[in-house]
Amino acid sequence: MDVKFDFCSKFLLAIVLCGLAACDQQAEQRTVDLTVPVTVQSVETGTIESIVTATGTLRPVREAQITTEIRGNLYWSKGSNNRLLAKGAEVRRGQTIARLDSDEWVVGARVEARKLAVETAKRTLKEQETLFSRQLATEMDVESARRAWADAEANYQDALIKIDKTRLLAPIQGVLSELADITQGTLVTPNTAIAKIMDYTQVFVDLKIPNAQIINVKLGQSIRVSNYALPEEVFEGEIVEMDPAIDPVTRTVQVVGMVDNPDLLLRAGMFVKTEIVTESRQNVVLITRNLVLRRRNQKVVFVEEEGRAQQREVETGLEDRDRVEIVVGLEPGEQLITSNYETLRPRTRVRVTGDRR
Repeated sequence: MDVKFDFCSKFLLAIVLCGLAACDQQAEQRTVDLTVPVTVQSVETGTIESIVTATGTLRPVREAQITTEIRGNLYWSKGSNNRLLAKGAEVRRGQTIARLDSDEWVVGARVEARKLAVETAKRTLKEQETLFSRQLATEMDVESARRAWADAEANYQDALIKIDKTRLLAPIQGVLSELADITQGTLVTPNTAIAKIMDYTQVFVDLKIPNAQIINVKLGQSIRVSNYALPEEVFEGEIVEMDPAIDPVTRTVQVVGMVDNPDLLLRAGMFVKTEIVTESRQNVVLITRNLVLRRRNQKVVFVEEEGRAQQREVETGLEDRDRVEIVVGLEPGEQLITSNYETLRPRTRVRVTGDRR
């Protein structure tokens, strides 16, 4: 009986010891499993912008219509390639676009005769002034000669203006955007529109900004314009005009930007994406947006310190598509945890894998 009891006791003791050993192994295993592998990166500073995005349509900053003032037969001029000007041709300010052959108008102007009259009147005035200095003419004679010279000069200038009406000049530098379908030598009447010139070295972009966003948009703010057909090009400008009232139908505000277009890559009528920079901050702490978690109505991130995850409550500022400004809670150079952070708790043991960035 004693032998049997002694055997049972030893057997039970062995089972208990094995159980305790197994528990120790499991506890040790659990301790190892609580170390979470993470990646980290050094907190850095940079520049962030608050952006309002809108789509808009381009139009030229300047346009000019060329219209006839007199009756005559129209003849188109030639361009630098020695061919008749055509739609799309670049023209300079003062370049002759067409001329009107109007014998009646030219005869009526009598330019040469009026020029001769000016020269004659000027000589007469000098003669009278010389005679007056010798007391051989009266002051009235001199004044009469001066009026005659002034009248002759006015008539001559009027004649030049009339002759100028036979030449149709480009009032601005730009591109011929419209050209009337008129064949050489066709008789045209006054007020005939023959061409339109478009200067789009700068372009306006017409935007409609929703009511909810207009509060952040102001005159003078920077804009960036891009078009899907020019994926590598970004054109910069600023807001130059804002409608003071909200459209009661669309609940939007008409806003106009102006953009430099020196290489004429942008064209009137283009549909473009526009970014309005409503605010910009430099040298601020920036991190990826999705690294900010919400815990008990607080915004938090995790940093690695001496092998443990430390929870930091943060205050955020400006945001863009990918990043967020950290106003309070992080300092440059700290090791921000960038993986497996969703399940971390304060002071969780962590093991940094990969390179520290």
